Amino acid sequence: MNNQKPADRIRDAREAIRQAEEEIRRCQHTPGEPFYNPEKKMEGYGLKTVGQGSDVWSEYTGYQEVLVPRWTRRCTKCGNEEHTYEQEPIVVGQQPKFPKK
Repeated sequence: MNNQKPADRIRDAREAIRQAEEEIRRCQHTPGEPFYNPEKKMEGYGLKTVGQGSDVWSEYTGYQEVLVPRWTRRCTKCGNEEHTYEQEPIVVGQQPKFPKK
């Protein structure tokens, strides 16, 4: 059983978090292979007018879950994650182009 007081456990946990964050900041970061990791997002749909007179505004009629494309890579040393929503095309080689007859 743990004989430490709750305040002492909180202080120790905060110190452990501070040390771990410092370790991540000092890491030279060696990124691993990126992997597809879509993010779930709630997006509103439809609009309805609410209020009366000159005090009116619009609200969504409902919400739906949407997957937003995202890529993640994790440092192989410290485990820190980096995310991106951007992609760029990959150009893979060339092929010969002959004139049409």
